Amino acid sequence: MLLLGFLAVSCGVQGDEFLPRLNLDLSATTVSGISSGAFMAVQMGVAHSAEIKGVATTAGGPYFCAGEASWSGAAVDKAIARCMQGDPLFPATPITDADQKVMQGATESWAAQGLIDATDNLARQKVWIFHGYNDGIVKTPVSDALQTYYRAFTPAHQIFYKHELPAAHAQISASCKASGACNPCATTGGNFINSCGVGKTVYDAAGSALQFFYGPLTRTASAALKGEILPFNQSHFILRDNEEIAPSRISMAKTGYLYVPGSCKRGETCRLHIAFHGCQQHAEKINLDFVKGAGFNEWAEKNHIVVLYPQATSAIAVPFTPLNPNGCWDWWGYNDTGDKMAGHYATRQGLQIAAVWRMAQFMALKADGADDEEGDDAGASADVAADAAETKAPVAALPKLKAAPTVKALDVSSDQVMLVWSPVQNAAAYRVYRLGIAGQEDALISPEDFSGTAFVDSGLEASHDYRYKVVAVGVAGDERAASKPTGARTAAEAPACDPYFSMLQGHLVDRNNAPTNAVCK
Repeated sequence: MLLLGFLAVSCGVQGDEFLPRLNLDLSATTVSGISSGAFMAVQMGVAHSAEIKGVATTAGGPYFCAGEASWSGAAVDKAIARCMQGDPLFPATPITDADQKVMQGATESWAAQGLIDATDNLARQKVWIFHGYNDGIVKTPVSDALQTYYRAFTPAHQIFYKHELPAAHAQISASCKASGACNPCATTGGNFINSCGVGKTVYDAAGSALQFFYGPLTRTASAALKGEILPFNQSHFILRDNEEIAPSRISMAKTGYLYVPGSCKRGETCRLHIAFHGCQQHAEKINLDFVKGAGFNEWAEKNHIVVLYPQATSAIAVPFTPLNPNGCWDWWGYNDTGDKMAGHYATRQGLQIAAVWRMAQFMALKADGADDEEGDDAGASADVAADAAETKAPVAALPKLKAAPTVKALDVSSDQVMLVWSPVQNAAAYRVYRLGIAGQEDALISPEDFSGTAFVDSGLEASHDYRYKVVAVGVAGDERAASKPTGARTAAEAPACDPYFSMLQGHLVDRNNAPTNAVCK
């Protein structure tokens, strides 16, 4: 509380642009990121898992991937070799089972020490992972390892992994063409924001992730957006040893950005999404291409979502600043100089994580104890059932289901189908069935007491048709309402592809470090 009071005074300095106070429910916060921002999103999601309900990553890797090589950022070459794997000058080091034990063990240990939130919270998170097979900067095995890491803590039906599009290393957006800041799907470079076609449509990564987290949402066309993009001074949120320091001292820019829909500005309860840009994508480098073109604002506009775009910055041979020439977020410990603990940057006390979370706390009028958003789960109905059982109320007195679920197969990969549906009033649980074919029985694929409104069916065959139904279960346990069947066809498997990228040369290379323009189709 003292900190927030200090910030309230500091942000009133004449001439500063500061964050607004909003009615945010921080318990419904989600995060996303591309490249170094993906690593940062994972770090934020693990460190603050009690509040963060969803994590979306594009071209990212597992928590504490740099491992002991992160000690004061001194072994960045080892971190690149393990956690990127695409530059021939840093021959790839596989992420082994032993590495997974170190990463998972650090997670458990730091949670036990109170440095991050309890790992039990990770079992309630939803995780959305994207990797394009033309990505030669962060290679496929790194994103594979991210999925493996999460499966140690998070149920498989809450993890969606999209990996069969020909995308390069980029934020995949359905909005970038409207802002005029868009590259073809397999392009590496520029502003690292690409458009990828799927059949006759454009793949909407932001829409897939946010609807996985929040349920069906309404998208606003880019030209119809009415919310405000607000610049704000990040300086007041950046502290070391409780003292305000210059943002550049931890490789953050002075100015960050916020997208605020009109409903949120008017004081209605809203949710927060934090979107981390990647290396070379900070506003000082590409202006507002990422803020306007990443694809999140269109989904925020009519769905009570505020989007926070914190900004990193670059530094080369500048006194008292980390060496960070590409403006990356800290995923290898460049801010931990002099610290006695490898991985400090990835905990709640990490300088960048702490700064961004202060921004969230400052904006929120109700940082704690906010009511759950309607439809997030069946908690209210479950409470009714518990109260009825305790008072031995007759079944006839219990509230009845108001409808059956309306289910949509929102997204597919070559081996998964993602289902989402709107909550059903008075439902205590949902049961997800994969429908049998040619006389086969329907298969229950969810837990019987499943209370979410999104489900990922995994382990499927590529290029194969599947059909599903979702049954809402009333609070009495004996009332059922089934959705209409919905179908989905899994994607074709990605072709064999082995791309590379030279950070020194700044373009695609082959495995022998020779320049190339070849991409996989």
